[in-house]
Amino acid sequence: MNMDIRDYYGETKWCDHCREYVHFLMSVNRSYCVHCGNPVRLFSKEDSRRFNADVQKKKWRAV
Repeated sequence: MNMDIRDYYGETKWCDHCREYVHFLMSVNRSYCVHCGNPVRLFSKEDSRRFNADVQKKKWRAV
């Protein structure tokens, strides 16, 4: 997953149903996969664990 993309048209989110990062339609409360219509989230579970672990490491170094 590339976290450097900063434009809406290139942005993707994780779809559990499609099992990949996909383009999405944004609503006020949720975002939805353009392929299957299911709700999407920012990260896959694995990427979320990796991101949180990285944040924890940096937090301890900053103290």
